Amino acid sequence: MRFTRSTPDGDNDGVGQWLRHAAVGESVFDRAEFVDGYAVLRWETGRGGVGLVHSLIDGNASPGAVIRALGRRHGERLADRYACVVVAQTGTQVTQPYVPKLLAYDVDGSGKQYETTWAQLAAALGQPAPYWFHTLRDRDAIAAWRPGTPPAVVPARDIVTPVTALVELAADEPDGSPAAELCWYLAREVRRRGHASATRNIAELRKNAADGGDGAHLALGAVPAPFTRPAPQEPPEMVRRAGWLTITERRDVLAHRVADFAQRWDGGQDWHTGAVTSVYPSSCTTAQEWAQRLVPAASGHPPTVLEKVLLDNGRDTDTDVLLHDPVAGIPVLHRAPRTRNANLFTYALQRLPTRSQLAALILSSSTCWIRTQDDTLWFAPEREGWGVGFGYSGNGCQTLARLVDVLLDDISAPAAHPQDPAAPRGLFELLRDTPRDGTTTYTRAQLLAARAD
Repeated sequence: MRFTRSTPDGDNDGVGQWLRHAAVGESVFDRAEFVDGYAVLRWETGRGGVGLVHSLIDGNASPGAVIRALGRRHGERLADRYACVVVAQTGTQVTQPYVPKLLAYDVDGSGKQYETTWAQLAAALGQPAPYWFHTLRDRDAIAAWRPGTPPAVVPARDIVTPVTALVELAADEPDGSPAAELCWYLAREVRRRGHASATRNIAELRKNAADGGDGAHLALGAVPAPFTRPAPQEPPEMVRRAGWLTITERRDVLAHRVADFAQRWDGGQDWHTGAVTSVYPSSCTTAQEWAQRLVPAASGHPPTVLEKVLLDNGRDTDTDVLLHDPVAGIPVLHRAPRTRNANLFTYALQRLPTRSQLAALILSSSTCWIRTQDDTLWFAPEREGWGVGFGYSGNGCQTLARLVDVLLDDISAPAAHPQDPAAPRGLFELLRDTPRDGTTTYTRAQLLAARAD
């Protein structure tokens, strides 16, 4: 049997790989141990201990990270407990796309991981090894597993997007709360998808096993509990946005956990904030004008959800200061204040909360500003992952042209989406040909003329 190392500099002949040379025979199952978010099932064989690892944090795990975690637990005794560690993946084998991949690491070997098969692992253990799909990795079920036991029946749930915080927040909300309606929907939808995914994957795996594939050499650790509730109906967009607006203004740890879920689920696409942006206040007079309206954030309180996202992703030192934009209603992180590198880290909005018409588009230092007729300055609305730009013919300029096209008619229109219709050619060419250095201002009349051209 031939194996392929996952590292480019590894040899492919399997020489020295512990599992390849492990004697076929009986083994004794020891127990499960839990280390830094990894469930490790251990067997004792005639040539040393073997560990089968499932991550309880995400679907996959790096063998190197697992070895480091076990090393912290067992220290110098690691090699006495484990000769080889095998890490189960959510990803599948190349030649058998419905069979989970296995990555092995020999503790006293070359220090390189290599890919193995369930047949090879079963030969080393003298029995099929169990596998838990990532939506079925219940800690208690894994701890209770013993060779020969039937699969546990567990509620399907995605370990990457746990729903506990959603349920707890919804349970505490009053009747009619948009936040509760949103959280109940998300919790039920995650469970529905988890059940559907596990059911589909198990069916394909069993088909592979029936055909004599590598799936015949593993045992299922768990199957999903019945899911009898009808598919949930997604709340209307206005309800979703109202729910997230309430949640992102909260300061409690439960709201923070729900926000973490949103970032993993869809990146917070229904939040009122969009892309994170950075501005150097000294870069132009427009940036200076905006910076002058900022005020200190409320002190003596834990951060709101939006403040915490900025602090977690942008804070470099303890000297950074939280500010607040009272017009847009969003936090701003002042990084490295009173230094040459001082800049302001904040959010663009997905919609401008105003009815005042677009009066001018200001393009300066890679930042796109909107000035409305009431003389208010805004960042151009922008979705996370779909930035706006100018001075070139790429996607950013296309996105800005589409945005300006709709804002000329409806100032509260949402940030441009990649599936939106293309902007008028004249408007795109105007923005494409805008110099990238200095500041360029286009009036409403100029933008309308370019759109009509």
